[in-house]
Amino acid sequence: MKKLNNFLLTEPNWQPEKTWLSDSMPTQVKSWLRETGSLTQRIKQTFAGNFSVELKGEAIDKPFKQDQACVGEVSFQRAFIREVVLKVNAIPYVFARTTVPISSLRGLQKLSKLGTRPLGEVIFSYPGLKREQLDFAKLKRSQLSAEALLLIGSSATIWARRNTYVINGNRLIVCEFFVSNMFEGFYENTLK
Repeated sequence: MKKLNNFLLTEPNWQPEKTWLSDSMPTQVKSWLRETGSLTQRIKQTFAGNFSVELKGEAIDKPFKQDQACVGEVSFQRAFIREVVLKVNAIPYVFARTTVPISSLRGLQKLSKLGTRPLGEVIFSYPGLKREQLDFAKLKRSQLSAEALLLIGSSATIWARRNTYVINGNRLIVCEFFVSNMFEGFYENTLK
């Protein structure tokens, strides 16, 4: 059975938000990486056009080692994993990977039945949602799969964030990888 991993050749080197020097990030990137609300909602409110979610895969699979450590359950060997691409007018803006430990999935069943529905529409409807941790990474082309390279075009690097959320005691990790189209589009596309 093929491991569900459409985007990465190597795991990102995630670092806590507080360790990043603010001036090491381009201005147009900072507010997106630090967004506290639904990224889906912000994309829809910022960019004109048809928002869509392309489901790349979902399965019960082994999580990444860094995600295991982040959740604090190094022993969790299986998780529900979902990979998607968020698009505006069929142009990729973000690719994402959600990891829900099996122990948390029982309390978050809706997340395993999303299809092409955005994750943000569901998790931000939970009144008990809390972001426990925010990490950043800057990835080089050599860390990305051929499929991810097609999404990012000629960009030499991409920015990413990893959110660790807790909903009623259940943890999940949402990793979002920002395609440069998003930042170029922010300035060049028609804004709503």
